[in-house]
Amino acid sequence: MIDKGLALSLLRVVQSSAERVEFGASATLRKFVTDSGIGLIQGGKVLFNEGHKERIRAWLNADNIDPDTPVDAWSRLGRADALDIGPDEKWAGEAVRAQRIAIKALKGRPLLVDGQRIYLPPLANMEWSCPDALQYLRHDAVIVVENWEAFERIDDLQVDLSNVSTNPLILWRGGGSRSSVGTAMRFAEAYGRPVWSAPDYDPEGLAIASRLPHLVGVLAPHDDVLRRFLAESKLHGRYSQQLPGAQASLEQATHPDVKRLWALVRASGNALPQERLCRA
Repeated sequence: MIDKGLALSLLRVVQSSAERVEFGASATLRKFVTDSGIGLIQGGKVLFNEGHKERIRAWLNADNIDPDTPVDAWSRLGRADALDIGPDEKWAGEAVRAQRIAIKALKGRPLLVDGQRIYLPPLANMEWSCPDALQYLRHDAVIVVENWEAFERIDDLQVDLSNVSTNPLILWRGGGSRSSVGTAMRFAEAYGRPVWSAPDYDPEGLAIASRLPHLVGVLAPHDDVLRRFLAESKLHGRYSQQLPGAQASLEQATHPDVKRLWALVRASGNALPQERLCRA
């Protein structure tokens, strides 16, 4: 079965004008010419005349791909729909969980779902589609947690919650295969409630916090405690690595919590992952 990268490259070839015969000699097209005998390699170019293009159309049809399929068609589809225009549901541009968020409440407090109070077991969370969550959740504030382990163990995270409402929604920022960062941020933006950040205490974490929608505060331990943890940290290398990409955002930050915490982190020259503050 043809792979997606090759299929997209070949679609670009066959949908080009009849006059165009030269294409960049990518590794994908070079391998195709070598394996299939269709086309010619000349230096940094691959040549496909109209006869070659017709053979490529037949090649695509044999793999259940219409040669007139727009190159970006898969980017708009989920897995089920992807099978209608190609041989593999995994070609879908949207990851299986791309429009889902991971949420929970603090220990002993319920998720407020359209008039219902849902109590989750310890360390459990709920995964839900973003549109449905926006429609049915009824919390008055959101805590965005940067890392998965801290999200799972939010009740062990030693930060000052005294200014947060009594039952905020706990939202994982997302990442990897579990849920999308973009979806979590779109949810927070559209939900419109006050947002608290629970970040890593390093340049990147504070820069991320500074860009959160509806940000009202950044959660942290008391300054003297955070200063001690930072002094004990061995992660100067992480701090140095993150600094070039985050410094401009941090120097322009206007939120007082971000400015205060950045001053502490900068003075230490170290990074502190939020998991360090998870104490059972």
